[in-house]
Amino acid sequence: MIPDDIAPESHDDPDISVEAWRRLNAPPKARNWLRDRMRTFRFLRSPARETLLPGGGRAFSDAVIASVAFNRPDMIEWQIHLIRRHLAEKDGYVVFDNSSRDEARVAIRDLCRRLQVPYVGLPRNRMLVSASHGLALNWIARNFVVVFRPSLFGFLDHDIFPTGPFSVRERMQGKLLYGRKRTDTPTPGGWFLWPGFSFFDGSVSPRRLDFSPSYRFHMDSGGGNWPRLYRACDPDKVRFADKRWLRFGDGRDEFRDYFLSVDGWLHAGNASHWKAPQVDRREQFIALLRQAGGPDQPDVRFEPL
Repeated sequence: MIPDDIAPESHDDPDISVEAWRRLNAPPKARNWLRDRMRTFRFLRSPARETLLPGGGRAFSDAVIASVAFNRPDMIEWQIHLIRRHLAEKDGYVVFDNSSRDEARVAIRDLCRRLQVPYVGLPRNRMLVSASHGLALNWIARNFVVVFRPSLFGFLDHDIFPTGPFSVRERMQGKLLYGRKRTDTPTPGGWFLWPGFSFFDGSVSPRRLDFSPSYRFHMDSGGGNWPRLYRACDPDKVRFADKRWLRFGDGRDEFRDYFLSVDGWLHAGNASHWKAPQVDRREQFIALLRQAGGPDQPDVRFEPL
């Protein structure tokens, strides 16, 4: 695995055209707009399908670290292990299950129950890809974070893992926002925090946030926060994570030849198979997890990656 300062081709390209963005992120057709609005309304007002909070959630006033699971219990098992091993705010970690497959929900729920990890099964989500993920995050912010009013809260994808000791609170000292910056938008000066690694001071109102994709400003999930929060935020109150590409292939394709390190967190990418895998990266990925896992690491059978 070679640290590489040259990014994959076309990744986070700030000069992407409006036409190219629209081709890759087509907005819903006019006839589907009202349907999607109704689905969003119902989802945000629906109760969790199942909630398991060992200890009653007493730790959540200090921090809520929300991980959004999607059909990959193997990823969640390793994330639980490395969160417990390395993250200072591990007591605030919660798995929110947005899986589309019932068998995956059962496996993730049973895993969390066995390991005594807080688990919330989200309502059935009828949106797709980025819209589905953004809607799940909005549910968490408005139905969970607001209840506990933590002094800090944040969001993780299920395929990102701490590989050494880490404290979100230390990284956020004096800051309102912390996370991985994305600039892949044609909006002049536009940026947003990738919701797979984004954290907020508790003074930020969760009801103010919108993690939906922004078709107006041409941004992926998380971009809805640009007009609501990021655009007007004092730059001195934001800390952006350092990112470094880890290349194991010979080419320059993000999903064939690289993993990503975000302030020391290993991100696999495409674990949800939103894009059909072109190569199987399990061997290289598991080797990196094992380096961080310690002697009590889990024995997990991985799906293709």
